Amino acid sequence: MPHHPDGRGPAVFISYATADRTEVLKFHQDLLDRGIDPFLDIMDILPGDDVVMSINGALERSDFYVLVWSAAARDRYWVNSEISAAMVLEQRRARPFVFIVRLDDSELPPVLAPRRYLDAFGGRRHFAADQLAAVWTRDRAVGTKVLPAPAPVPEPAPRDEPTLHIYARNQSLQVSHEVRIPHGVTSRVLVAAITEQLALPTEASEYGGAVGVRFAYRYRHAGESLTEDSDVPLALGDGDVVDIEVVVEPFGPDGALADPVSFLPGRDYAIPPEMIRDLCQKAIEHLLAEDPEDDQDQEDWPDQES
Repeated sequence: MPHHPDGRGPAVFISYATADRTEVLKFHQDLLDRGIDPFLDIMDILPGDDVVMSINGALERSDFYVLVWSAAARDRYWVNSEISAAMVLEQRRARPFVFIVRLDDSELPPVLAPRRYLDAFGGRRHFAADQLAAVWTRDRAVGTKVLPAPAPVPEPAPRDEPTLHIYARNQSLQVSHEVRIPHGVTSRVLVAAITEQLALPTEASEYGGAVGVRFAYRYRHAGESLTEDSDVPLALGDGDVVDIEVVVEPFGPDGALADPVSFLPGRDYAIPPEMIRDLCQKAIEHLLAEDPEDDQDQEDWPDQES
């Protein structure tokens, strides 16, 4: 839910030290100018409001959290409290929630040191706002929830060539994952990267392997099918979406029980549907990373092609 009645979005909570208020107010306006709905305590908490309850409610409603980091922010009680709350929310939502913008070159605390950050000093404030707005708008445009890849590759060192961040999307499961790939990637390398970072299964079985399902995958970019063994470079850009179709083939003691078909959570297969659902759920549950508070039954999964 956005903070303001005009429905601007996405909603973003800004955490900062009071000493940085002047620069933060400029950054707040930068985000407003880019269609973002930023929550800032001095702008959004009214006289007489309960400060703790207002901050808690704003964090819960926010799509993203931005820590504006500086030497002044270190060891500030409210900043540290908000960081702790934001980290808990990120874990609960199982998706990227915490972003960092630096106002100086102060070292980040150990818990945040491995995270990516943007610098907003040295004339780069507008660039930082552009980058954040692009990422947030892109995440929302994918049309599914966006989760980190289950087995991401490490971030490149600053001296190395930067990688592209793309989305591997499955329409049936209504989930996308951010995947890191090299520039000028080929279909062969792309498929290998997605397979590795999403830890895509090839089979799930019961009764010592006598009954189960085999998994295969089809890939599309911009509506075009990708040939998995091609070494021709693809025209992929940062933020592009690659759609993944999961194909299942039920098998029994004597071999395949049916032709391979696209996986749909509610579809009947050649072996009992409840067994298929159970096997598929076990094989791909690491891709769903459901919120613990969202105890959705498998029968309620969306019934659409992917």
